[in-house]
Parts: sequence; C-alpha cells; structure tokens
Amino acid sequence: MTNKNRLFQMLLGLIVVVSAGCSHHNNDAYTQPSEAAGWSDLSPGASVTSEEGYRLLVPQATEGLFPSSIAVARIAQSAYNGGQLVMAMKPEVDFLAWNSVFDDFRGISEVFPLNEKDLDGGEVSADNLLAASEALEAGLMLLYTESQAQFDRCSLSGVLYDVRSRQALAAIHANSLISDPVTPDERVARTASARGCEERDPRLVAINSFESHVRDCLRRLMTKDKSKNVGPIEGWIPTYSVEPLIWPSTYPPRR
Repeated sequence: MTNKNRLFQMLLGLIVVVSAGCSHHNNDAYTQPSEAAGWSDLSPGASVTSEEGYRLLVPQATEGLFPSSIAVARIAQSAYNGGQLVMAMKPEVDFLAWNSVFDDFRGISEVFPLNEKDLDGGEVSADNLLAASEALEAGLMLLYTESQAQFDRCSLSGVLYDVRSRQALAAIHANSLISDPVTPDERVARTASARGCEERDPRLVAINSFESHVRDCLRRLMTKDKSKNVGPIEGWIPTYSVEPLIWPSTYPPRR
C-alpha cells in the first residue's frame, strides 16, 4: 500500500511539472524575426533621410492641416520571404503608447494605430497604409521602423505624411548609444521597480527621443500652418437688411 501511495505521489508530481511547463510555453508569444525597414521603404521613390532629430521636406507652409488626427504604423523587414515588409504593431500596446504621446498636444485630435486588418488583405506598403489612413479620415500618417535593440544602442526612423496629398512632410530619426547600458540582470530586477534603469536602456532612450522629435516636428509644422480662408456659404448672406425676429410680425409685408 505504501508503494502505491508513493507511486501515486510521483505521478502527481510529474503531472504538475508537465502542466507548469506547458502553461509557461503557451504564455510565450511568437515574434516573427525581422529587421528595420529602410528609408526607401518608408518613402518609396523619394530621397528621404534624416540625422538625429527631424528634417522638414516641404519648404512651403501647409494650409489648413491642423488640427488633425494622425494614423501611426510601424513596419519591419521580415527575415524570411526576401525581406518582405510586415507590420510590427502591437495594437494592445501601441494604442495606449501613442495616445499618451499626443495626450496634451492640442494640434492632434485623435490617434489611429494601424494594423494588418486595416490593409484589408493588401501588402504592407506606404501607399496602402496611406489609403488605410484616408479610410479612417486621418489627416496625417506617421510611418516608422525600429532597429533590433543591441546591448548598447538602438535607432528609430520615420516619415510623416500628409494623407490627402500623399506628400512626405518630414523625416524623423532617433538614435541611442549608451556608454553604461543596463545589464541583463538589472533588466530582470527592473520589473520590481517602476522606473529602474530607463535612462540606461538603449531601446527606451531611443523611443523617448523619437517621440520627442515627433512632437517637436508637429509643433514646427503647426506653427507654420496657414488657416484656410473659408468664406460664407453661397446664399447665406442676405441682400437686404436683417431685421430682428418678432412674433407675431409687426412689419408690413415686403414688396
């Protein structure tokens, strides 16, 4: 009887171990290996580059562009299929992240993080993403890519578009190079504290810089933007003097 109990305990322990292992495996999300897209992918057919910061690509001021909603899309080159472009967005993360970036920015009224469903089966390209942005009635689109973070460096590059004209308005780039980067052990321990080593994490430093450059770029464009001269709708201006409304009317009928 003792041997049976011992055998039962061993089997029960084995089941618990296997179940725990399976549960851990199921929680691991598969991420398709990918690399950063190039400037030519962000803006096909145009010579678009930028050093650290942003560079305006339009010499003239925009007209009636702000306030505006903005669509945001992050793309990458797949490690398979000859470097085909793929979406690299995580809607459950990017929605909150990018809405937080523009939360107090008066020139942006709404943020639309794009995903594969917005392409309606089409391939990932700047043109198709612009069409998806237009379908969402976004006035601007930020198309960007992120390099694979290394131990001490990371970079992000992006192009800001006017959706209606399909014109590239600005190129934006952020690069981080940390002399004393956070170690793997510190990265694990950082989960215990809310803001442990962000200033030494190359990816977080690059992301924060990129978001800051995007805001500065939009602020510059908004400062230069010219309001459209919208006149009254035809027929709304009466050809006679406007009289106060009195009921019942005490005025003689107009001849």
